[in-house]
Amino acid sequence: MSDICTKEKLAILGTAPSLSMAPYDDETFEIWGVSTLLEFEVAKRYDVLFEMHSDGYWGRQDVTKRLKKWDGPLYMREKVKQFSNSVAYPLNDVLKYGRYHTTTITYMMALAYHSYVETGKPFHVGMYGVAMEHDEEYGIQRPCCEYWIGKMEGAGIDVSVAPGGALLESSGLYGYENYNPICLDLKQRILALAQTEAQFREQENEAAKNAEQHIGAQKEAQFILKMLQRGQSPQGA
Repeated sequence: MSDICTKEKLAILGTAPSLSMAPYDDETFEIWGVSTLLEFEVAKRYDVLFEMHSDGYWGRQDVTKRLKKWDGPLYMREKVKQFSNSVAYPLNDVLKYGRYHTTTITYMMALAYHSYVETGKPFHVGMYGVAMEHDEEYGIQRPCCEYWIGKMEGAGIDVSVAPGGALLESSGLYGYENYNPICLDLKQRILALAQTEAQFREQENEAAKNAEQHIGAQKEAQFILKMLQRGQSPQGA
């Protein structure tokens, strides 16, 4: 298998709800996805899958069993004998475009970028099931995805992102929003509430520490009491 996209349009698939919007029935698209798609019935088609974790992950029995369901091209960190369909990801080829990767999705995007540089394909990349919202991990991954979207668009690739996620989303065009003066008051209110919460948390921690000390003192006193009741003289009592 060559390390390029074979069609002029490519869909990159994650597992967020917009996965259902992917162009499964449009044969003009080649479809790449994360390997966990094997567990998603809504993913009706994919041509290439990616499993970029180490054997500490894919070596788990449940993951190995899942991956063996797939007999198409499977990009991995290196070719693995256990998976005859595995393909070594061309890391050295894509690192020349940047060493910023925080998720399997960006490795897919970088390979698409490499393919475009080498062949002019794909000229369009659609992102589906890539929401990058809410979770702290996604908060770290999102800037990296947006970085690679910028690189692709800068190179001339047309990139579209399915609606419903946090990629390329903001609360408005800075400086041009229909700004309501009450927004500043609300921001200050939120800040004050956060500071008060932090104070309460600190008080809770201090109270918990004091409680532990009192529990320890109670247990020590109870021990001494029992010794004295038995007519014994506790050492140091």
